[in-house]
Amino acid sequence: MTFDSDIVTVKLRLQGRPDIVYRDRTIITPESVVFRYLLDVPGPVNGIYPVRAEVSGRTRLVRPGAWGWNSPPTSCTWFYRGHPEHWPAWLIDLGAEHRPNHA
Repeated sequence: MTFDSDIVTVKLRLQGRPDIVYRDRTIITPESVVFRYLLDVPGPVNGIYPVRAEVSGRTRLVRPGAWGWNSPPTSCTWFYRGHPEHWPAWLIDLGAEHRPNHA
């Protein structure tokens, strides 16, 4: 856990978490996540505590052979609290579990 003025960062390695289908375009096999929390926003917004989650892992297209940006097989996808429809339930729960005590 690191502190940067009003932002608290929590980094976690992930194992055994289900794949995430992001915006019906890509499938992410999560390997790690970085949660960003704001100290002055202690309550959940849209049921989500962290301001942002940065999920890194292997990425592939939902439709193999579909046109894409020739993206690398591993990437980082950001999930924002303002768009709860993209967050899987397990990521919301994990963010709540690792919320800093004073946040």
